[in-house]
Amino acid sequence: MEAPESAKRPRSPSPIPNIEIKDEVSVNPADAEGQPPAKKPHVESTTSAPSDTPISGLGGEVQVDPEEAMFNAMSGENGNDSDKKKKTWGRGQGYGNGGKGKGKEREKKGPDAVRYERRSNDWTPREKKEGEESEARLPKRRCALLVGYCGTGYSGMQIQTHGSRTIEGDVFAALVKAGAISADNANDHRKSDVQRAARTDAGVHAAGNCISLKMIVEPPLPEGYKTLAEYVNTILPDQIRMWGFVRTVKSFNARTAADSRIYEYLLPSYCLLPPGRDDPLGKRLDRSSPGWRDLLGKEAVDFIDAAPKFEPETEEDGGKVINPKNRGEFERRRGWRVDNKTLERFRELIAQYKGTHNFHNFTVGKPFNDRTVKRFMIKLEVKDPKVYGDIEWISVQIHGQSFMLHQIRKMISMAMLACRTASPPSLIPETFGPKRIHVPKAPPLGLLLEAPQFGVYNTRITTKANGLQEDRDPVDFGLYGQLMHDFKVKWIYEKLREEELQSHVFHKWMRQMDCSMSNGLAFLNTQGTIPPEADLSKGAKEARRAAAIAARAAGEGEGEGEGEAEKDIADEEMDSEDEEVDMEELKRGEWEG
Repeated sequence: MEAPESAKRPRSPSPIPNIEIKDEVSVNPADAEGQPPAKKPHVESTTSAPSDTPISGLGGEVQVDPEEAMFNAMSGENGNDSDKKKKTWGRGQGYGNGGKGKGKEREKKGPDAVRYERRSNDWTPREKKEGEESEARLPKRRCALLVGYCGTGYSGMQIQTHGSRTIEGDVFAALVKAGAISADNANDHRKSDVQRAARTDAGVHAAGNCISLKMIVEPPLPEGYKTLAEYVNTILPDQIRMWGFVRTVKSFNARTAADSRIYEYLLPSYCLLPPGRDDPLGKRLDRSSPGWRDLLGKEAVDFIDAAPKFEPETEEDGGKVINPKNRGEFERRRGWRVDNKTLERFRELIAQYKGTHNFHNFTVGKPFNDRTVKRFMIKLEVKDPKVYGDIEWISVQIHGQSFMLHQIRKMISMAMLACRTASPPSLIPETFGPKRIHVPKAPPLGLLLEAPQFGVYNTRITTKANGLQEDRDPVDFGLYGQLMHDFKVKWIYEKLREEELQSHVFHKWMRQMDCSMSNGLAFLNTQGTIPPEADLSKGAKEARRAAAIAARAAGEGEGEGEGEAEKDIADEEMDSEDEEVDMEELKRGEWEG
């Protein structure tokens, strides 16, 4: 295809000489009347034949335009094919950043097509130590790794790059040591494409969780070990267990393939006891809901009325020391056994979560109109209490399609607070509305992931739907049911009981709630409504402050403006721990599970 007129280079103004070539007829432009003038011969300017060097074989001296010679030389460097252009892909042009960079040009077809030359990959292999022999490259396969763990002492499930101790970090290190991850991939878990079905928080446990990754399925094992799981478990700490693994399809991702998850929350039955008469929360309820104690079980009210007054706790070495008198009350409460009326009221509250609802008040950083806050709760069950040691525990099982950050802990907290303050079950549906309230988180100690469910994936590979050709086993935690139960009793239930006995985690949480002066808990009342003072949305806060300032200016309430501001600051401090998350990761859904 001929280049457009504007792109053609003008001919050189140099005069065209008579050229005599051996064995050819001398041509003079003047003799060829009516013919276009002959083109001047192009002479390449190279190191071997610069432009001012006479060319052998030509009868006369040729005058060469230096500018044209340079143009021809540059064209020669780019290849002899003048109809095609070459372009090297670089960063920002689609190659160096996965094809998504700015400046990427579409490839054209035809003689004017732009030919792209890829840069060589800038990855360099791991340097081998002196004397180290090259290991045989064993094939990697996509797998689902089934694990269980006690989360005490860990900073959560997902492996971190800043050095925090995590469950995935210890599992990955054990796989490297066992030879399931090659030495070349040992320094970066992203090379193995590590994903997890549920990203549990710090201190949260799991009887079963799933990690998807690419690994070597048949590494050489030391003598005496029959399976990879058996060998890996000798490397892992006792509070983390690898149940087994299965080969999966190449597209398997543990987080997206899990169609639902089953969690269990264990709480001591004394968490349902009401606040004391002298506690700030109890006094608030006396003002907002007179007679609220009459709606509670008589046994629970009498038990609390018999309690001595809590004494202030002292500070030592940067932490609070429990007053001996308070310790005695904690021990007395361990002997409490929940009455039927209280247990049934708690069950009614938990049942309100079933179905699809807007849970924007039960997570962090998501407004009411965010479409991702609607979640489907499949089944909720409050089991009969059981005694472990000297503490009675209530188990709440929650089966949901998916969960947002802190969602389960906030759901349990709301139900516990409503139960112990005689708030009706109708309060729970109110929290699904547009008003923004602060729901405190229940302690992480009692939260346990039973197992993620892969029903849709298992059906697909069993029936070989959608043209699937590979033979793969289902992801089934049921194969390890007895092992998981024994692990739960020894490493989760027993550790949970020991930590509550030593640290009084649930007792301290209850005291924090009962001693709160914040307006943020004003939604706890017998009317089942959310009053304006409990609405923590930005507009509601500004309206309250403006009204308080106006009242103070009119002399109707001296100092009330400062009081409202202080209460709003207290509300923000209560909620501040919820905001200590990476908001970019939150938007990408990495904190879900």
